Amino acid sequence: MRVALLTSANGWRGSSASYAKLARGLGERNHTVQLITAVPRVTERFLAEGLPVTEIPGRNTGPREVWALWRTLRRLDAQAVMVDTPRDVRLAAFATALHRAPIIYRYNLNYRRPRNHQADRLYLRRLAACVYQSRYIREEAVTQIPWIARLPGYQIPNGYDTDRFAPQPQAGRAFRARWKIEPETLVVLTSAKLARNKGHEIAIAALDRVRRTGVDLVYVVCGDGSREAELRALAAECALPTRFTGLLGSSEMVAALTAADLVVHPSLREIFPNAVGEAMACARTVVAADAGGTAELLGRDGSTGILVPAEDPAALAAAVLPLLHARERRAAIGEAARHRIETAFPLQRMIDGYETAFGELIDPGA
Repeated sequence: MRVALLTSANGWRGSSASYAKLARGLGERNHTVQLITAVPRVTERFLAEGLPVTEIPGRNTGPREVWALWRTLRRLDAQAVMVDTPRDVRLAAFATALHRAPIIYRYNLNYRRPRNHQADRLYLRRLAACVYQSRYIREEAVTQIPWIARLPGYQIPNGYDTDRFAPQPQAGRAFRARWKIEPETLVVLTSAKLARNKGHEIAIAALDRVRRTGVDLVYVVCGDGSREAELRALAAECALPTRFTGLLGSSEMVAALTAADLVVHPSLREIFPNAVGEAMACARTVVAADAGGTAELLGRDGSTGILVPAEDPAALAAAVLPLLHARERRAAIGEAARHRIETAFPLQRMIDGYETAFGELIDPGA
């Protein structure tokens, strides 16, 4: 198969990381995959991962952008194109009028109000199918666009590479040394884009409460984004020891996770968060906001991770504090979390799902 994966995402942790896994997995099965981006730093990250990528202009849907996408699809002789933002749906709808190929919408969170005017309905009617990463996002899609339920739909959760994401004790110790964190200091980590909806301020407020009980801890924040200065100021205001690492590569992320005693994920809305899955694969205990599809990944019975109400610093602090005092419990939850990833969400199952979906849409009679 010859498949194009188009994303105008401006960050790495979500769609871009999933696209990287998919491109690598399908490529290993001898399919031809071309990543197409609109943001230089995402392009650079794909290149650093050794993946084939083409960058097209800007984030609009004018003639220049349509022409660039059409040329890329024609050069690949693409048999299908997958998109993951409303902008990408519109762009692909125009480009595939010239290069006919089915459009698969990997339905994503839209933080703007849904647009339902006639033009958008026309773009959406060019879709051949939708992929949903969780039950939550499938239900949200149908709520926002009821007729989308008539399209072929594939529910394909993210999968995780448990060889790549696994505990690395030596790397964890090196990470602590590099960031000047003493071996006996407890590390609480969040990996997410530094954006409003990710809830870092809730984690800072919760960990400030925990620290005031006498716990020696450091908050490690992995990711980049527009809120860094604001979050640094919040942490400084309450004198919470914090390390901002910026966006980390995969091996650095594994080192950071291994160095962590606990991972908190206070995000206010999620589909199926890669950051949580990677932490689980690294056998970390995760305390996460019960928001969106996070529970579908983490589980609800408390054996593989802990859920707390969203936007509630007190509840987050109440869950974190006893865990920081319970090394054996953290270890047991972390091992159970890794087992859940290995059995329920392996990477190969994700690749199987997309391979099946593309195959059925490219050659319906096969």
